[in-house]
Amino acid sequence: MKPRTRIFLAAASCLLLGSLSCPAEYKKIIFTSTYTGLADFEQFARRAGQSGATHIGISADLPKSRWEYDTPGDPYPGWTIYNNSILKTAPGKALQKYMPAEYSAAVLGVLEARGKILRGLGLKAAYSMKDPGMLPEAVFTDHPLWRGARVDHPARSRAARFAPTIDNPEVLALFRESAAIITRRCPEIDLYTIITNDSGAGLDWSPGLYSGRFGNTLYRDIPMDRRIRGFLDAMQAGARDAGGEIEVRITLTREPDPKRIAAGLARGTAIENIEGPDCTPFTTGGGVGEVYGNVYNPVYGIPQPVQFLKALAGTVNARAPRLRIDMGDRLNRDLYFHIYDKFMKKPVTDPVGRLVFLREVAAARAGEDHADAQLQIWLNVDDCTKYIRQLNTGGIIFYLGGVAQRWITRPFVPFPGELTGEEKAYYRPYLFQALDEERAGSLADVQATDSYTGWSGRHFVKRVLDPVEELLDQNIKLARGIGDEKLARRFEIFKCIQRNTRNAVSYQAQLDRVRDMGIKPLKHAVIETLPDWDRQLMMETAREEIDNTALLIGYLGENPGEFLLMAASKEETDIMLLGPDIIKELQTKLKIMNSKWEDYKRVFTIPNW
Repeated sequence: MKPRTRIFLAAASCLLLGSLSCPAEYKKIIFTSTYTGLADFEQFARRAGQSGATHIGISADLPKSRWEYDTPGDPYPGWTIYNNSILKTAPGKALQKYMPAEYSAAVLGVLEARGKILRGLGLKAAYSMKDPGMLPEAVFTDHPLWRGARVDHPARSRAARFAPTIDNPEVLALFRESAAIITRRCPEIDLYTIITNDSGAGLDWSPGLYSGRFGNTLYRDIPMDRRIRGFLDAMQAGARDAGGEIEVRITLTREPDPKRIAAGLARGTAIENIEGPDCTPFTTGGGVGEVYGNVYNPVYGIPQPVQFLKALAGTVNARAPRLRIDMGDRLNRDLYFHIYDKFMKKPVTDPVGRLVFLREVAAARAGEDHADAQLQIWLNVDDCTKYIRQLNTGGIIFYLGGVAQRWITRPFVPFPGELTGEEKAYYRPYLFQALDEERAGSLADVQATDSYTGWSGRHFVKRVLDPVEELLDQNIKLARGIGDEKLARRFEIFKCIQRNTRNAVSYQAQLDRVRDMGIKPLKHAVIETLPDWDRQLMMETAREEIDNTALLIGYLGENPGEFLLMAASKEETDIMLLGPDIIKELQTKLKIMNSKWEDYKRVFTIPNW
């Protein structure tokens, strides 16, 4: 940082840091994170309690419902197995025979154990679920009048999936019973967030359904406000049946006028963060997410304090009675707690004040000599984040492409349809692809979208990622300069991931161009035939991906799980989660790509000079 900038910041600090009043009192302060186990959960809860938490998010990293993969070749449960739909988490008597008892027992066991920890710490719990969630088809075979909205995405699934209709009194009774079960097993939960219309959940006759606005026709004319109010009432009634009281909100309804519906709700219930009946904000907050909420996924542990502080600043004038703080990035919790505690003592809302604030945090953590470099790293990360968010089509490109289409580990070859079953066996089962094998062979097909297809897609991705790569190069150097080798390595690994992304989109655009133009190689190239530009570009892209993959192998070393979000075992590997054999898979990718060099002779005229 230039000397003149430091003088300005020092002056600004005197003017700004003492000028704002503290945030309003909250009746509930909820901290959430991701957890590696019960010990990690307890450590986080205890530390959050020291920062004034009243509630801890209890829903992350619960056992996954892998039994929902009930249709061969259908990838859609890749989204739903992560959902905590209450009817599968705590099924009542009428539903228990349709779902594995060991799954519910495992989930409730974790909730109960976490609740016990919170009880000992004098804390409460917040629970998040996606509902009404899809149920096994056998449920609707036996109870046809329970069938509600279709909740899969028809372009991303191979089987129609349905949720129960909450307009049916019998179904509302199911939700009431499940809410009672959870309250009895984990009475610490008194705050619910219901996410709907996504990932295998949805409301009848909602405009937000992926498959179109329809549902059980017997209840077509029921107004949405009555439907939602009845659902929230049933949840609260279930908790009361077990001796508890809960607050509950529903979000992602995509209702055009949620305030109208909120006006008919009771206090302690909300739609789209609007609490009834006064139509005031239900909660405020923000922070840093993980997995789906982490723009750097599958790399974890890249600190984002600029984003975290900006979210805190947005809470000062929010006038909501509940505060939610997300610390999904568990590797940098200490940093976020430091920022949170400091902010609560001296809140800052303006950009200059936040910069001064972070400079002080950087000095406290890295020392005065390294404070400017540390701050610059954080600012560069925030700039990267802004660029990367442009590559969001229902999920960030590195997650939907690099992981869910396995760009990271699959080979880039000119004739993917000729790969043998053995060559595809290590990656094909983990592609989120519900259409045909031709689409599965295309690197540009990202969950049935064409956002990154063709030369314009290639150009767009390159324009977005060029400045990202420049910032990453700066951060690698800065991190090493302050002696943070692990952070430098994370930036190096993410540089490989973003390079893989641009290579995937570019390679497919080149391949599609050749096919669309009907380019055929000459049978014999006369002497003095030079390589065409398009052949040169494709060969360079393939070679760059090979070298980038080799570099990634070296960076990951013997413990790739230290840097990447990945499954602990092969059995837990999933469409949305890389497996523990990633080094072996990357080596297989190299082997296959290097075995296909001669195939390019069938694409382009070979040079002969």
